[in-house]
Amino acid sequence: MNSAQRSVTFSTIINILKKRPIAIFFAVIFAFFALLMATIFTLVFSLTGNDMPKVDYELIDAQGIETTAEISNIETDYTVTVNGLHPTVISYQYIEDGQAIESEYKVLEEVKIEALAAGDDITIKSLNGQSAIKNIKPYHFPTTLFFLAPIPFLLFGLPFLLYIIVRTSKELKLYKYGQVKSARIVSIMPKYTIPFVSIGQGVKVHYEYETGDGNKIVGESVTSDFSIISDKRTGDTILIFVEPDNEYKSCVVPKLDALKNNWHINFE
Repeated sequence: MNSAQRSVTFSTIINILKKRPIAIFFAVIFAFFALLMATIFTLVFSLTGNDMPKVDYELIDAQGIETTAEISNIETDYTVTVNGLHPTVISYQYIEDGQAIESEYKVLEEVKIEALAAGDDITIKSLNGQSAIKNIKPYHFPTTLFFLAPIPFLLFGLPFLLYIIVRTSKELKLYKYGQVKSARIVSIMPKYTIPFVSIGQGVKVHYEYETGDGNKIVGESVTSDFSIISDKRTGDTILIFVEPDNEYKSCVVPKLDALKNNWHINFE
């Protein structure tokens, strides 16, 4: 039993990942679209986002001091449409603690403001430097809802990512701690996953080996070592890694990776 941990290089991990190109493809695609949507929304909102002062309307309405403000400008925001309506930006100024304060307030209630004009007085409530027009709630563009859009893509990609992590971790565990055993080849066949590219190609090997308690197990493993096809035949012996704690888990010892990682395994 090999108790010492074998070293595994990054190239070996890449070779393991290449065995699962379909899962990697979908995981990358879903992650890409989620990132793309988040990036687009961030850029859009940074250019056209709500630059109005954010106020706690409920707090100001409950605890604010009522005062009078003068409207300096009223402007329609045509960049946003909600149920056929455009928000209106009301600019006003008022006196607080002897100082003139200018502020803006975006609303979506045309009926309540249709009679207002620049120069008119309005009633506001102010609290700690913030203010709100009395009886009119402010409008804020619901940017949070748009940033929820990438979540479905992440959820669709999550199963593929988990599959990759679990399967790669299991194979790495065999590479690092697996017990080297001999097995008899039952069948060898090429494996082609994605046409015209090398990603996913390999050799699927079925083999039979015996556990410590005498049970015969037929295992299956995919290796990127195509030399097995020319060097081995059905019935020949091949080296495998067997998990010490669960002899029913195994994989073919990758000859090229064994040499690159200096595992000092004798293949003769």
